[in-house]
Amino acid sequence: MFEFENNNLENVKWELWYQDTFDQERGRKRVLEGNSLFEGLIQLWAHHLYETVRPNGMIGFSQFNLWLRQRKSSISILGDIAGQIKLRLWVFEERRVDYSGYLQAADREILEIIAEVHYMLIVGNRNSELIIDEVLSSKNREEFISRIVDL
Repeated sequence: MFEFENNNLENVKWELWYQDTFDQERGRKRVLEGNSLFEGLIQLWAHHLYETVRPNGMIGFSQFNLWLRQRKSSISILGDIAGQIKLRLWVFEERRVDYSGYLQAADREILEIIAEVHYMLIVGNRNSELIIDEVLSSKNREEFISRIVDL
């Protein structure tokens, strides 16, 4: 992990990388890039929850990480798979989307809250496991949101 000099969410260049864990010979592929860590975290969570975490409880073959070029640091989603599955259902419900429609189909409010909290955890040199722990401890989406903002 790394520490930021300030809490500015802007001007942090990021790249979202994809890896097919079934066919690793294909190598990694950069799928998106941008300049706001906040937006990068939203993209990371959306892609991870929709492609990596399957609604049937399985883990898909897609793996994503956010690469911060200036800091030579990688950010991934960590935490118990049961919590990730539960969170996927809250973010996407039963919607099926194509690759370009993740953010349009997702519950943007909850993604933004998750991204803000994840950012603050990164600043504090912690990871996403605390977010997933809060999912597991929450009975529903509303309770999760009220709990997560206190992290």
